[in-house]
Amino acid sequence: MRRSARTGLLAAGVFAVMGSGGPALAGEVAEQRARAPIEWSLCPESYAGAECATVEMPLDHHRPHGEKLPVFVARLRSGAPHAPQLWFLDGGPGGSGRMVYLGQAARLAAAMPGVDLYFPAHRGTGDSSGLTCAGELPDSPRGAELSEDEWPQCLAEVRAQWGDRLEHFNVTQAARDLGTLIERVREKDQPVFVYGLSYGTYWAWRYLELFPHQADGVIQDSVLAPGERFLSYMDAWYDDAARGYAALCGQDAACVARMGPDPWARVRAIAAKVEQGHCAEAGFTRAMLRRTLAGLFTTWRLRLFSLAIPYRLERCAPADVQALRYFASFYFEPSTDLYGFSQVLEAHIAFSELWESPAPSPATLRQRAEDALFSPDWGLERAGISTLWPKYPASRYATEWPKVKVPLLMMNGTLDPMTRYETALVAAAHYRAPDQTFVTFPHVGHSVGFNSPTTLPGSPNCGLLVAASFVSNPHAPPDTSCLEAMQPVPFENASQARRFFGRPFVSAWDNPAVP
Repeated sequence: MRRSARTGLLAAGVFAVMGSGGPALAGEVAEQRARAPIEWSLCPESYAGAECATVEMPLDHHRPHGEKLPVFVARLRSGAPHAPQLWFLDGGPGGSGRMVYLGQAARLAAAMPGVDLYFPAHRGTGDSSGLTCAGELPDSPRGAELSEDEWPQCLAEVRAQWGDRLEHFNVTQAARDLGTLIERVREKDQPVFVYGLSYGTYWAWRYLELFPHQADGVIQDSVLAPGERFLSYMDAWYDDAARGYAALCGQDAACVARMGPDPWARVRAIAAKVEQGHCAEAGFTRAMLRRTLAGLFTTWRLRLFSLAIPYRLERCAPADVQALRYFASFYFEPSTDLYGFSQVLEAHIAFSELWESPAPSPATLRQRAEDALFSPDWGLERAGISTLWPKYPASRYATEWPKVKVPLLMMNGTLDPMTRYETALVAAAHYRAPDQTFVTFPHVGHSVGFNSPTTLPGSPNCGLLVAASFVSNPHAPPDTSCLEAMQPVPFENASQARRFFGRPFVSAWDNPAVP
């Protein structure tokens, strides 16, 4: 989807100490400022209910007296005395934390009462000097990325604004931001935990390289494995997990009644028919179909539509056409709140250190998307610009696992299309010290903390319950009993059918008698 960040103008300046103290005094004053308490105030409406602060960080932490960069952080305090801190690292790369705060802060607070929650915005996102370009407007339509033709102009704008300073918008500098923030906020003997989600786990691995002893525990949700997972393969990732989900459909009587004994083969055949123009009146092209299926597949309750939509396209009755056209108008309607996401930062970090070597050609990137049934077309849209981007030198940590003995909780779903379960398991092999645990979530997709509903009262997510038990005691085995209470994988959802297809529709698959 097209996601854009508000431009955060650089708070540039050279830190200078006037007077006769000389370099030694300047260093002492800089150190005092680095450890000075942060001044908090009420947040803007986008973080309603929280306290916020903007903290000056060095553009380059190796030059602490040089140019400064504003880094934004929000916090939601529990009110409990001496409460542990949980620092939540958003994914992407490019996520600012605002969407997580709006959608999940209440769930985090409910699962972890007595814990203070912190949401730092990665440098280059949102109000942390958000990197953006003219093509990313606040009213850009949801569902549309910057096109391949728009990226060269975007790159020209970013280069004109930042020049060589763009290289400091990287994972290592962001990890130093995080460690500095924690040092300035935590009180003596106050427990600190870090929660990385998706790319946030990669950010957390880098943080552990630089601050191996600072945190009391680190939670890695949907593990991005250094040297094992590259965003240049993103368009080819989804099919394996989607095929596993289709196999679950093949074990469900109601799903088999619609999709037959081999649902994956059925989807492939339907996609081929759509490519030949079948049911064109519904408005779906082959490219639109694969992007839609990839987008729907990422969440527990919407995955079933990644099978139901091809089913409706194949049947193509008048009511199906009505439902599918309503879906397209709803799913791709304009959205003005883009949560501070930065496509520029996403591309910058991806091309610089989350890219395979040797780099794939633009033709290879396009082919990976076109060969897939489920694909976000991320690499396809960036195929041309990938060879032109001014990459920063990748850190030596980019393909290394940090050597730490800090308590770790690693969680991954077996049907995760983005941080594949098989590569996440590599983390389990690296971390077998006491208090380091890998937990498998069967049939769960990406983001197990918010995508693993249970049958327990209130339907809490199992991933959050496991994480909460880890925070309460990181030196004890995490409580995974909620895995026995996971909801069955659904293949029908009446409320979501009404939402996506319109009021008359109460089934993802079946049409009403009178559409």
